[in-house]
Amino acid sequence: MILKSTSAFGRWEKAAWRVARVFVARRTRWFVEGHPKLDGQLWLADRKLLYETVRARRPASCFEIGTWKGGGSTLFIAQGLCDNGRGTLHTIEVDEAMAAEARRNYETHLPPLVRHVAFHVGDYRREYAASLAAAGGVDLLLLDGAEDADQTLAQYEFFLPHMRDGSALIVHDWLTDKAQRVKERLEHSSDWRIERVLLPPRSVGCALAVRQRRA
Repeated sequence: MILKSTSAFGRWEKAAWRVARVFVARRTRWFVEGHPKLDGQLWLADRKLLYETVRARRPASCFEIGTWKGGGSTLFIAQGLCDNGRGTLHTIEVDEAMAAEARRNYETHLPPLVRHVAFHVGDYRREYAASLAAAGGVDLLLLDGAEDADQTLAQYEFFLPHMRDGSALIVHDWLTDKAQRVKERLEHSSDWRIERVLLPPRSVGCALAVRQRRA
């Protein structure tokens, strides 16, 4: 069985996992299962990349677009920040009800992580302006929005002026049309070094790039 995450398992995979999980290391189970009370997306390898990048690079200010229910990227970035003992993840959702549900879930089930997550609602271009100014820049950015290449590029260009030397950028769905225009920018720019790329069957495609020091 290729370990994805339980949210991506089909009926038979879920049945097999109930038996197999007792033979899997507890840390690996956590990456596969996330939190039982929070639905989440991303596969095992993607979740590990997010968490391990946060732990290794110790970012102070992290940003993502799309909280959903909070059990995917939000959870693994926030847990990395909590384990580091520092940093804030700014996450935004356009759906007010879903954003409220995610906030309640963290307050109820993950209180130690609450101080590391700032929940926002609305259009990122408007709602993130004050947070970006207060943070003084972006240390880690996750791009994993809608399946729209123009939208992904617009998000990248919005955050780019705020990304410092050494800032980390993680792009999900690296092999799909959604990421194509940003992928081309990163691959042909001396301002970025692509450090890791996750490929099928472990991932649907996910890349980590680091902003280089400019002369």
